[in-house]
Amino acid sequence: RSAQCAASDTYMLAGFAQLSTRTFAYCARRDVRRSRPLRSASDIPQSVNFPEEDRMARNALFDEQRKHRLDWMHWLHDKPKHARWARDWQESHQRELSRLETVHFGKDCFVASSVHIFAEPTRDISIGDGCHIGAEVFMHGPITLGDGVAINARSHLDGGSAGIVIGAQTRIAPGVQLFAFNHGIDAAAFVKDQPVVSDGIAIGEDVWIGANVCVTDGVRIGDH
Repeated sequence: RSAQCAASDTYMLAGFAQLSTRTFAYCARRDVRRSRPLRSASDIPQSVNFPEEDRMARNALFDEQRKHRLDWMHWLHDKPKHARWARDWQESHQRELSRLETVHFGKDCFVASSVHIFAEPTRDISIGDGCHIGAEVFMHGPITLGDGVAINARSHLDGGSAGIVIGAQTRIAPGVQLFAFNHGIDAAAFVKDQPVVSDGIAIGEDVWIGANVCVTDGVRIGDH
């Protein structure tokens, strides 16, 4: 009977040891997931023994999440540690947009991956140095942005034929709509059959347009 008890105790201890190892591995993975955002995939502690395919998948997800974060919080791009890792991505992204549309980017711009930019010849979009364009922004030229302009998420800018001009260092908050064109309102004809007119929109330097504001054709806003 003593031998049977000893064998049983040995079996139980082995089971506990195996369980403890699995629990430790689980906790290590959990702690990595719950910790504050890492600066890079290489910050994952080497003591956490992920299989190689898991590590590669995690690195890919980490990179996508970093891009997603900057798309919606573009101001982080002003921090050198974010600008450094985003440089290749942004240069490639802006180069591709310039190849597809008549859009011209200045130096050190940030453009979210989910923007909708449309610019034909004579409806160019010109973006100054250091501009930021956030997630899901719609832009249809002609549009000119001065240096340091920020267009926040889900704003909608349509330049009509006369265009939109925004001065340097101006901030456009989320959900703002700028329409530089208008339909005729002659009661004798359907709206869709009436001519479209465009006087353009001009916004000065260092202006803040608050969230969900709609600016219509012909508006002029001064500096500050």
